[in-house]
Amino acid sequence: ILYIEDEPYNRLLVKKILGLHQIDVLEAEDGLSGLEIAQRRKVDLILLDINMEGMNGYEIATRLRSIEMTKETPLVALTANVLQRARDRSLISGCDGFITKPIDQETFIPLINEYMNGRKDFVDSNKIEQLMKENNKELVYHLEKEIKELKRANDELKELDKLKSDFISLASHELRTPLVTIVGYTGLLLSKRLGDIAPNHEKILKIVERNSKRLEKIVKDLFTLNMIDKDSDFLEKSEVSIPELVTDVIDDLLLVFEERELTCNYHFEGEIPKVFCDDNKIAQVIDAVMGNAIKYTPNGGTIDMYVRYPSNNILRRFDLDAEKYVEIVIKDSGIGIPDNKLIKIFDKFVELGDIEKHHSSDVEFMGGGTGLGLSISKAVIEKHHGVIWAENRRSSQGAKFYIILPIKSGYND
Repeated sequence: ILYIEDEPYNRLLVKKILGLHQIDVLEAEDGLSGLEIAQRRKVDLILLDINMEGMNGYEIATRLRSIEMTKETPLVALTANVLQRARDRSLISGCDGFITKPIDQETFIPLINEYMNGRKDFVDSNKIEQLMKENNKELVYHLEKEIKELKRANDELKELDKLKSDFISLASHELRTPLVTIVGYTGLLLSKRLGDIAPNHEKILKIVERNSKRLEKIVKDLFTLNMIDKDSDFLEKSEVSIPELVTDVIDDLLLVFEERELTCNYHFEGEIPKVFCDDNKIAQVIDAVMGNAIKYTPNGGTIDMYVRYPSNNILRRFDLDAEKYVEIVIKDSGIGIPDNKLIKIFDKFVELGDIEKHHSSDVEFMGGGTGLGLSISKAVIEKHHGVIWAENRRSSQGAKFYIILPIKSGYND
């Protein structure tokens, strides 16, 4: 039996009485939780208090009768209101019967058994029309009240979302300005065009440069994420050579490959046409996926990138015209991705962990980072009407990422 009642003492009393007769009781302290339980658990009977705060028993009964799982479940009202009108209204709302409070322990169980075995009480036919009008009027009142409350809550959420968006935009702008200066001057000092620097100073400057670039990337990710959340048209598209774009991204990562002793091979297969896309955003996606591959590949490992046309994988996975798409495949020889994380890795903030676990024997999944890169990548690719997904390599250790882009804007079917 499910018992929906907002008074703890009444719930305890009914549960104790029913328990003495080996009847299990599920409890709900309000209408919403009662409706939720009723849709998850099949019960033999539902008891509900009529006079509850918020959603009253009449409204709960009406809603329960509209749910497929409970439309035939015996439904009995419990209330201290002994007036005939209250009894009639509960029956009009969908209840099969009515038990008054305080509960008579001698008659309570026999009544419960009767209702569980099919007993149904009825309303005088002469009263039905008037009672239906009253019931509908109250339901409309509660519905209008809920709509007003939802609208107010929605307006508040919109205002909070705007404040968050404005803050991120302002913070991104204010942080980028000094970061550009820090990165620029650090690079200038390391280039030694202003003169030689002591080895220990050079080491410190490299740390400053590396962490400044990392912060710069975080700021860039936050700004892009903010644009995505606002659903604004932030793409600046043009005809782009994907092989040239890929080469530029890899060139920017050469120092990392050297430090980690990683081998990076890239291959261009087929006569690859130019793609109508936002070159900066696609570069950001490739950089994020490559960064992921670098992070989870032990020192001395290998990363392979393929740019192919036509896209046989769009044909294989989605049965779409391969000649309308270019594909980028990035394979690594790292630790792979747990099967239960293959979809979740594209969610926001999924990657949380020890920032030091990036290389060699310290490699482990979820080993540091903001957890925004792949989430942003998915949103950017989808804005281009493309697709991105990850798989584990079957024949060897590691993961594969597929980025599929339409040659022309608008290929999305």
